[in-house]
Amino acid sequence: MFKRSLLWSLLLSAVALGMAGCSSNPTSTSNEKGTLIIFAGDVPLCNLLSFRTNIASLTLTPQGGSGSVSVLASNTFIPLDFAALRDTTAVADVVSVSPGTYTGGQVQFSASSMALFDSAVSPPIDVITPTLSSETVNFTINPPLVVQACSSTSSTPCQAAAMNIDFNLAQSIELTAQGQVNVSGSPGSLTVKVTPVVNATTLAASGSQGFGALDDFHGYILSVNNTSTNSNFIGSFVVQTLPGFNVTSSLEGAGPAITVNLTKNTQLIGAAALNQITTGNFVEINGYVDSQGNFIANTIVIEDQTDLANDKSAFLGYVISVTKDSSGNLTQFQLYVHDQEPNTSAGTGNSVPLDTPPVIVNVSTSTGFHFSAPAANFPNLTPDSTFLNVGQQLVVHGTYTAPARATPPATTPPSTVDASNVYIPLQTVSGNFSALLTAGADNLSGAFRFVPCFTLFQGQNIYVITNAQTQFINVNGLAGLSPSPQLQVRGLLFFDQSGGPINGIQIPPNSYVLLANRVHLF
Repeated sequence: MFKRSLLWSLLLSAVALGMAGCSSNPTSTSNEKGTLIIFAGDVPLCNLLSFRTNIASLTLTPQGGSGSVSVLASNTFIPLDFAALRDTTAVADVVSVSPGTYTGGQVQFSASSMALFDSAVSPPIDVITPTLSSETVNFTINPPLVVQACSSTSSTPCQAAAMNIDFNLAQSIELTAQGQVNVSGSPGSLTVKVTPVVNATTLAASGSQGFGALDDFHGYILSVNNTSTNSNFIGSFVVQTLPGFNVTSSLEGAGPAITVNLTKNTQLIGAAALNQITTGNFVEINGYVDSQGNFIANTIVIEDQTDLANDKSAFLGYVISVTKDSSGNLTQFQLYVHDQEPNTSAGTGNSVPLDTPPVIVNVSTSTGFHFSAPAANFPNLTPDSTFLNVGQQLVVHGTYTAPARATPPATTPPSTVDASNVYIPLQTVSGNFSALLTAGADNLSGAFRFVPCFTLFQGQNIYVITNAQTQFINVNGLAGLSPSPQLQVRGLLFFDQSGGPINGIQIPPNSYVLLANRVHLF
């Protein structure tokens, strides 16, 4: 996902493919179009588990204000869970737009809902209907966005333009004096006031990373192409993104199907070669969008294959409780599910509830445990079931069993998932620096203690380990860390049950450890 320095934001990055010779008049009679790629993102808000909404409409305003240009096709919307996009972004849609210069726009949201972690209730999840002051929000693009036409007859490669639209959640959601979400109402009818704050800026591509590195782009494979007409690529596959979040509507809602290009340098994990990748596999990808709008993969982790006829899929969410046997071995855990890719309702019709109630994940001696971001695993650790604990984000591959309905007043038992494989992905954690443990001469390699604000961690310290590749944003390396303001630390989060040295840092038993690839000061 794109790494951007944003303040509590909804990031919509619009990439328009084009060639020289743009027009400032989007109503030009030319049939040539520019391609617009929309990215969506967010940074974490403490205890916010989900913030779901639909982008029901998105328009751009041309210079001079002569009629807005619609970005989305009619009778479609983009379903997004912004809380799941923590200090990252996802590709939300790919559309064609008229070339021209655009100075503003308007976005319309609909069907919003949110979920908060609340230890006072069981299960510890409050599902809330937010009250938006307005579902339609205008924004100004500064500097103006120039979309260039892309001609199929030109030998010059189409070039890209990009735009960020920031939805500032910290300013948009009403908070208490203590910085927590200000909830009103009673259980079953809780609400939160939201006043959307949106602004937009134009971006420029630079270097080998184009418009930014996507460090955890994920979805499931729709098709595979073992060749390419572009000599820079050895082939490609198509990934379905944002398949929907159980939004009930007569309209169509899903993210785009994105073509992921492989080069001879792409690292492929979980398959020996491109021609051994099959459709239906869930994948997590590190890559980037280049200046011509091509999605290029650096690393691809091929995970389990979907079997919807037997309710096997990928379940994404947070661990909210763990169960261990008398020897301390993990036997099952409770998973808050914020996404399922693809949804089992498309197969057997057994739809997995999102937000609540959580599912019980059963693990066995045959369950595999993995990291899904190899580059961030710089100590080369091998995860097992002891690496799991509450507060972690996971991707669980397994077979879902819907509960048998109980006759009232008996309580319906929870849904279960029998896990075949569990992946620990990159996760962003919000909190505050508490103590520097060590710092290398490069001011990048070392370790510090960090207190997360997510109350699921119950104030327990996280040991953050960094290396020379860790990116520090808005802070002068390890030497610049201080207890405030808040940090967003992104990397591989796991539980160290035994303790011991990691990269020369002595970790106490039963501690959280985060191998950081980014430290972001807000």
